[in-house]
Amino acid sequence: MYTTQQLNSIQALPMEELSNYHSLLAQQCNDPKVQLTINPDTTKLLPFNGYYTLNAANGAFLAIDTNMVVQPNVAPIYIITLLISLDGVTSGRYDFSGTFDGTHLSQQANGLTIDLTFTRPTGTYGPTVNCSGSITLPGKTAVSVSGNTYNNPIPADLFIGDFYNSTAPTQKVMSIQANNVLMYDGGTSNGVLQAVPSYVYNMNMYYFSFQQGETMVKLIMGTAAAQGFACNNMSVTGTSVVSRSLLTIPNAAPITEIPYIENTQLPDFSGYYQIPQANAPLAFLSVQAQYITLSEKWDWDVYLVMISYSLDGVTSKGFCVDLSKGMIFNNATNTLTVPAAKGQDALTLTFTRSYNPSTGSLVNVTGTINNLPISGSTLFNPVPLFAFGGVPLTNKNGDKMTINNDNSVTFNDTIYNSIIYVPLMYIVAAPVKNTNLVLSLGTDGLRGNACIVTIATLDKTTNPVISAVYAIDGPE
Repeated sequence: MYTTQQLNSIQALPMEELSNYHSLLAQQCNDPKVQLTINPDTTKLLPFNGYYTLNAANGAFLAIDTNMVVQPNVAPIYIITLLISLDGVTSGRYDFSGTFDGTHLSQQANGLTIDLTFTRPTGTYGPTVNCSGSITLPGKTAVSVSGNTYNNPIPADLFIGDFYNSTAPTQKVMSIQANNVLMYDGGTSNGVLQAVPSYVYNMNMYYFSFQQGETMVKLIMGTAAAQGFACNNMSVTGTSVVSRSLLTIPNAAPITEIPYIENTQLPDFSGYYQIPQANAPLAFLSVQAQYITLSEKWDWDVYLVMISYSLDGVTSKGFCVDLSKGMIFNNATNTLTVPAAKGQDALTLTFTRSYNPSTGSLVNVTGTINNLPISGSTLFNPVPLFAFGGVPLTNKNGDKMTINNDNSVTFNDTIYNSIIYVPLMYIVAAPVKNTNLVLSLGTDGLRGNACIVTIATLDKTTNPVISAVYAIDGPE
């Protein structure tokens, strides 16, 4: 993510379909003439929120899409819609009007019939939910489908904290607070925050949006190892964009080691673990893997795993796991042991994969940091790069991006076999040396799989160009 700047040569607006839907939701919720009906089974289906790749065709998908609408002086409204593409070419958004009993989704209305069963794999790395059954689109015949998702719904309040401009670390830009309070500086960068009275948050893309006059503000949330939570803050006015990178711990020291970590399962436990302490509710442990492939010069693929932690929620430490320095990861017990060394605390961390239906967490961690007992959990799940494959992602300006496999991507006829991929945040950087292409993968409503593409000049003397490509390139 880049520093504050005006990007005038934008080719396709990022997150545009979802932004337009957010605007529609906000208008409906603010219109006293519109009576929204909330399905009583919404709370049961919400834990299965996610983008499910289906076997019906290349690019086919079902998305259980949950958006939270926040307005002044009323409780937040959670709205689920079902996004369906059975051919990978066309898609439709349907209100969730059926029933869900915890495993079985049944809906029959306006020509749409859905009969799907959802199951959770137990104790394994990979998809979080599987689904199977049949879907009948209006005017079509029934199609038997099966699929899965790597997603897990992330609530807005997970990102509680103060966010600072990465290029001006003392400049507070945003604050996410309890009870769905969002404070923002209005793009002025003067450090004065004002409450945002109304906004919409998407639980699949960790995405806030709200309108300020003629400007649509987009907040794409994530994590950044020792730098805590991250936010790609884009303000779109017409066809121009101001982009800022925000962090909760902007002054964290960079991690620069090149470690040895082969044949361990530690990357599977990538996540942002909340480990609240009595006087530090925002304390965290971060496990962030980076997959590096250098096939352009060497037949060498390796995972780097960065361990970062903050016991006060304000300052942090971090290091790369290096098995050549006495660090041990036991694959039988999923326990990481790090001995105390110069400038390095002693850690013993044990990871247990187990879905908790009351919290939505996927993995628990217990252990000690410098003899201080810690315990916590993560809601995040790493996603392999191939999960964003299936069909090329394009836009109307002729851009084309293809995920070839876990080790290679193609953008506009250039094949990149030298890449860095972060499975926790779905980010690709290419090539490894002199990086000038950054891909931020995700989904964008009816357009299915999507990617924000940032292209920079190697000398960094001119502004980068931002574009967006989609599996289903809908109207601008």
